[in-house]
Amino acid sequence: MDITVSSPGSPGTSFTDNVKSQIVLLYDELANHDDFSSLSDFKTHLGSCGLNASYIRNILPFLQYCGIVKYENDSPFVNENFFTNIGKAYVDVLKSIQIAKAEPDCDDKTDILNSLERIQEIIYFQCLVIMMKTRECNYSKDFYDVLCFMKEFESIDSTEYLLIQYEREQSEEDLLKRLGAYINQYRDGSISVNIKTKTKNADDGKAKSVNSFPYVSGNFSKAGVVHKYENRFYLNKERISEIECALREVDVVCQNSVK
Repeated sequence: MDITVSSPGSPGTSFTDNVKSQIVLLYDELANHDDFSSLSDFKTHLGSCGLNASYIRNILPFLQYCGIVKYENDSPFVNENFFTNIGKAYVDVLKSIQIAKAEPDCDDKTDILNSLERIQEIIYFQCLVIMMKTRECNYSKDFYDVLCFMKEFESIDSTEYLLIQYEREQSEEDLLKRLGAYINQYRDGSISVNIKTKTKNADDGKAKSVNSFPYVSGNFSKAGVVHKYENRFYLNKERISEIECALREVDVVCQNSVK
């Protein structure tokens, strides 16, 4: 089976330790400064805090897509309104983790950090759910389709991810049903899948590096809803009810958006 797929890129932004530190920085600068005159004024101030313009252009949309901040149509600019409630909760957890890590090692410290990590994962996943509901985010569909696929077929690998991309390019109707026609054959070795990827709008079909699957799977891993075994990702069975609820929420938003 030979197919050519338009390989989507990734924004390259996720909740790394560095990004978490920058989130706390954004929050503290807003909390310790009088209201900025505009979003542009705030961005200029962030430049003086060591964040370059390119980084700011990348991180702010990502945080807004994930529901951490909200700044569109915010006029006049009010510092207190920049972070959403879930964003403020996330900052509280990040600061609590910083405090706990600074304490002397003991069993209680380990228990507290484990509990805070679980809370952080729950918030992280809710941020991804918000992102999946945001159709203006051009990679939200990748996350949603992967989660739907894993719910239907229990796991996913990089080849199956590209099969999702390929079938979606043909049509979004009955996507999982069409995939089901040959996923089991691929898994039991009855068919082989040879994939070439190209960047979107490219015509040469030359092989390109595919970085979007590690991005999507990595974010779900950090949110604790999937785990990796060998070269395949599996749903965390302890979070199934949470995942099912999330998919229903996204479905409702998607259905309403096309009415």
